[in-house]
Amino acid sequence: MSTTVCVKIGGSTIDTPGMLGEFAQAVGALKSAGHFPIVVHGGGKDIGRHLAHLGKQFTFVEGLRVTDAETLQTVQMVLSGDVNKRIVNELLLWHVSAIGISGVDAALFEAEKLALNGTDIGFVGTIARVNTQIIDICRDNSIVPVVSPVSRSARGEIYNVNADSAASELAMAIRADHLVFISDVDGVLVNGAVKREIRVEDVEELAQSQHVTGGMLPKLRSAADAVRSGVGRVHICGWHGLDTLTGEVGAKKSHGTIVY
Repeated sequence: MSTTVCVKIGGSTIDTPGMLGEFAQAVGALKSAGHFPIVVHGGGKDIGRHLAHLGKQFTFVEGLRVTDAETLQTVQMVLSGDVNKRIVNELLLWHVSAIGISGVDAALFEAEKLALNGTDIGFVGTIARVNTQIIDICRDNSIVPVVSPVSRSARGEIYNVNADSAASELAMAIRADHLVFISDVDGVLVNGAVKREIRVEDVEELAQSQHVTGGMLPKLRSAADAVRSGVGRVHICGWHGLDTLTGEVGAKKSHGTIVY
């Protein structure tokens, strides 16, 4: 039985010239080695550029974008439309059968409004339930699912969901063997150096001491949640070329940070 590898990529991976092609080839190599890859993506830089073009100001709270109704429209358009299809197209160019979906499609992710320490950050959701039916169909037909984290509630409300959180929830629901977060840095940096191993019980201490801040904080918290729920290994690493994914899955140690 093949192992399941859930890979989350962000805007830096997508935007860096040549890297998306390398990523597509790396996913193909995983598939050829007998693994079932699932790609979950963000696209924060693309969202930021579109909002700037519209003259729309935005802020972040604990690494999460405050999302009003106008911002939500842009998020859904950019993530589920442009970014998602760019990734699928690149995979197809490298002869990797792939399909683009969002958390809305086939009710993959059922979300609820996120309450963040009493702060209202708008149409930002947290995933309450995962329906793996569409993922199972992809596995049975050897198709790589490419997932945008935009999700819906049971009442049909659309929510912006953090892609790291979405990847973690999906990995937990399908009991993935590996969850790999591809970062724009080599791992979790503490005092300027990559911390090779982090225990889940140390995550909040790192947050409170402000050793880990910004976008890395929700990534690390999502990794910790996944470990607690039985995902085999969680990796947070940078991109090291075509062998990055097969290397992470096959090696005993990560090039970046292992959360355990």
